[in-house]
Amino acid sequence: MIRRNLFSQADDRFRLHVADFLDSEIAPYHRDWEMQGWIPRNAWLKAGAAGLLCRTAPRSHGGLDAPFTESVVITEELAKRRLSGFLIFLQSDIVAPYFLKLATEIQKQDYVPDLCSGAKLGAIAMTEPQSGSEVAHMKTSVTRADGDFVINGEKKHISNGFLADVIVVAARNAGLALNQAPQLSLLIVDANTQGLSRARIPKAGMRALDTSTLIFDECHVGGEKLLGAEGRGLFYLLTFLGLERLMLAIYAQASAVTILQELISFCGRRKTSTGSLVDYQVNYCRLADLYGECTVNQAYIDACIIEHAHCGLDPRAASLAKLRATETLKSICALSVQLRGAQGVSGVSGERCTQDLLDSSVQSIWGGASEVLRDVIGRSLANSV
Repeated sequence: MIRRNLFSQADDRFRLHVADFLDSEIAPYHRDWEMQGWIPRNAWLKAGAAGLLCRTAPRSHGGLDAPFTESVVITEELAKRRLSGFLIFLQSDIVAPYFLKLATEIQKQDYVPDLCSGAKLGAIAMTEPQSGSEVAHMKTSVTRADGDFVINGEKKHISNGFLADVIVVAARNAGLALNQAPQLSLLIVDANTQGLSRARIPKAGMRALDTSTLIFDECHVGGEKLLGAEGRGLFYLLTFLGLERLMLAIYAQASAVTILQELISFCGRRKTSTGSLVDYQVNYCRLADLYGECTVNQAYIDACIIEHAHCGLDPRAASLAKLRATETLKSICALSVQLRGAQGVSGVSGERCTQDLLDSSVQSIWGGASEVLRDVIGRSLANSV
């Protein structure tokens, strides 16, 4: 549908491997997993055995030293199949980089090989009930006590939060007023740590994705569980948010292309008294606009992928990629319901279309809601003048 020059022949061969795995091991069971609200551990272990987890990690720590384009391939194939609960990139490209970039060698040996194999699932605990992307205003606190760290607070809407074996927790260093410049620290919290409790959150969108509330009540972790430098957590979070938003943009873009292709095909088949739906000017003009948006978004996202792979990603570019991709996706999903008429809200096709619309709404919220991203982009423009 959209011509691209991003991938090598090796990437194309790898795409076939990913597709075969997802079609045989994940797709047949995903609907059942949507009903239960989470992905079973065995699926993650199978993905690890197939070499799909944390491929870009170094071989010395259980990875394959693979190029970043292979992470892109995996993410796109997940999106094409609407496998919204089995987000490999959450493990590989959002959680793992915190360990690969910030951890001590001992911490890397303790966690990265198991993240690569699927023996351990990881999560990032940043969002709180009163603040999502406003990480500078988080209230979860961390204090020192006899060489340990003590965490108190609540995290909300944490992906993989209930099943995670290891959680990277962002907390505000105690002793500072909320209106003071924040000093955040990142702590590694194992699932069996005393003082940690978890509860699943039922959702209408992305139903198979384990999403949970985490409560920290005098949760003690050892001093060796500090990730990176104490008080540097805000800098780390803002640094890694760029890659997170790029991955979410890649997922949204692949979803948009898939759903738009299906919609164009449907409009060509759906006959009326005077022709097909695509014969009506009002319809083909709307489809043309969305096709144009998808094409431009793809070119921009591919440029961001190249930039990240070679010299690091501009956070503003990642925010813009995520904003454009998710907003275009929502527009496509809404039109997909509208042009199908009654079929868009009833039967099997209606279930698919309305679920796509709900899932697209989730994608315009997670990793920074569209309104937050506009603010981030706008402020960066003002500050650059």
